[in-house]
Amino acid sequence: MFDWIRKPMQAQQIQKKIKIIPLSDLHTGSSTALFPYYDGTDLGIEPDKHMTGDGGWQFKHIKYSPTAKQYKMFQHFGRCAEQIAQSRPEYKFIVVENGDGIDGKHHETPQLATRQISEQVQVHTWLMKYFLHKIGFSRTLGDALYIGAGTEVHDGDEEDNIAVQLGADMLPNGEDAFDFLPMDANGRRLWFLHQGASAGRGLSTGNALHNWMKNQYFQCLEDRRTIPDIVMSGHYHRSVYDTFTRNDRTMHGIILPPFQLKTRFGNRVAAAELEEVGIRTIDIDEAGDIRVNKAMTIKSFDEVVRV
Repeated sequence: MFDWIRKPMQAQQIQKKIKIIPLSDLHTGSSTALFPYYDGTDLGIEPDKHMTGDGGWQFKHIKYSPTAKQYKMFQHFGRCAEQIAQSRPEYKFIVVENGDGIDGKHHETPQLATRQISEQVQVHTWLMKYFLHKIGFSRTLGDALYIGAGTEVHDGDEEDNIAVQLGADMLPNGEDAFDFLPMDANGRRLWFLHQGASAGRGLSTGNALHNWMKNQYFQCLEDRRTIPDIVMSGHYHRSVYDTFTRNDRTMHGIILPPFQLKTRFGNRVAAAELEEVGIRTIDIDEAGDIRVNKAMTIKSFDEVVRV
């Protein structure tokens, strides 16, 4: 299915267009997050042996059946992958999972499909393999995969395990998963980190991101460090895009959308906000021109009580 030979991260010498495909905050294992659904319909890859064929997943102690919203998220996950696959053969794919891949066993939450971390990892790696297959991921075509660390309360120390199971590219320091990933792509400098600027709400959406980019711009000048052209983070479960321009140089800041709906905690802090899940990709052509694509997201709607 894949040529899963791992390779160290190298300085990229690329003569074709690049599509950056970041995934963030899948939180696999949460009962409000993305979860596989298999009912016998061909998925394109081998179903996991724990899939029951009626949409469920048989864990060691329980059988879990995804909710209607999880089914909808899985369908959208596949549609996003199919849309990305249409970029072939023009683009090389760089897939970056940007942290909080699994939900973990945290805060005594009851909103889990399974409390076993090994089972969450198993479901997560299947989801990632499904996505990579759907987009047509190929080492032969020069594609690369990087796995990022999230918050300890969710990922724990499982990122390295996930990276090894998926055959992800190793980092320059020989480690399997990153906390901070600077990358050069067609002459552009990219930064990936799990938690950056906050998203804001309402009229303040994007303000913190804009100010954070401004601060990074001047800090890089002071440190004589390469100023990033694109900065991508997650964590806040919002889809936000903003820019900062200075001296004819534009920084693109992106807070990546999640693949998890609101938990009870999310409803405590932002109950009135609509939920949004999906993917946003970025294209960089041979000349280094950047195109931040429209986010491929779906939003929830108000479930109104009528009296």
